[in-house]
Amino acid sequence: MKIINSITNILKKIEHNLFTYQNEPHVEQKINRDGSLYWQVRDRNTNKSYTFGSDAEVRIWIEKRYHGI
Repeated sequence: MKIINSITNILKKIEHNLFTYQNEPHVEQKINRDGSLYWQVRDRNTNKSYTFGSDAEVRIWIEKRYHGI
């Protein structure tokens, strides 16, 4: 069973790398220990991670970072 999970994870990573642009930010919605939602963004250009409390904050960051607004 572990080998199947490992193969599945490898295939997911390959698929993700093939179908995403490498310079676009990677955005994930997560849940902290208290059950609150937050957003984690990894800037692939700088390899830095940022945490935001709302999707609106993520959109503002993207606009500033990638569109110079």
